[in-house]
Amino acid sequence: MSEPIIMTKQIIEQVFDDTAKSYDSVGPGIYSQFGSHLIEKMPLVAGAHVLDVATGKGAVLLPAARRVGFQGHIIGIDISRGILQEAERVVDAYGLTNVELRKMDAECLEFPDQTFDFVTCAFALFLFPDMEAALREMYRVCKPGGFVGVTFFSNTQPMFHPVFPILVQQLMAYQIGVHMPHPLVYAPEEVEAALSKPGFGSTRTYVEANEIIYEKLEDLWTFLLSLPIRAPIMSMNEETRARFKDEYFAKLRPMIYEEGLHISVAIVYAMAKR
Repeated sequence: MSEPIIMTKQIIEQVFDDTAKSYDSVGPGIYSQFGSHLIEKMPLVAGAHVLDVATGKGAVLLPAARRVGFQGHIIGIDISRGILQEAERVVDAYGLTNVELRKMDAECLEFPDQTFDFVTCAFALFLFPDMEAALREMYRVCKPGGFVGVTFFSNTQPMFHPVFPILVQQLMAYQIGVHMPHPLVYAPEEVEAALSKPGFGSTRTYVEANEIIYEKLEDLWTFLLSLPIRAPIMSMNEETRARFKDEYFAKLRPMIYEEGLHISVAIVYAMAKR
């Protein structure tokens, strides 16, 4: 096996720059529904100031902006300039005037201490090389009595089962390895422990099972290539990548029902107080 691809900040930034236009806009819109669920579980109030870390195209930012209203303010940050440009188009399309977007590293937030009433981060902490540093920064900029809300993939089942495990197995068969900064799935107690390290307390966690249906395999492929696993797939030459894709689709076709390919994913939602 060749040396594994190490998912550095630079590689992750490039992945999201490259996939910004198609990110969460092809297929069932996975992150937007989970982002709304996170905001529904948080005690956001009108007029609050919110920071959304790794905002993407605004899956959390948009419902949060609606909840805090015009008197509130929400800042979305992301390491990818390309995805922020797409997020700006979405914000403009919705006519939101209480939103600000900035390119920023989550491990070094450019805000004074105790700036925000709420801090959110969905499906991103495990991508940061130094997760503890990012959580310390989120704690630092959160006001006393404020709240943090995060989401992780749950370890109660494989992530995006069965399509993601099959994809990883096939990469291994092609002798392509990937070294992620952290595990991709977590137990609720692991999330609680991570939040407690910088000082967050009174943590509440919820595990939610979901089923997603992809009507088209091409839409699924677009989604998978918007994940960091894009890097090892794109490291193949064009001929190898086409063969890899054909073999992968052949494994999935027997699993397709009339309405499409069913994918299961369980989410850990966690809220904690500063």
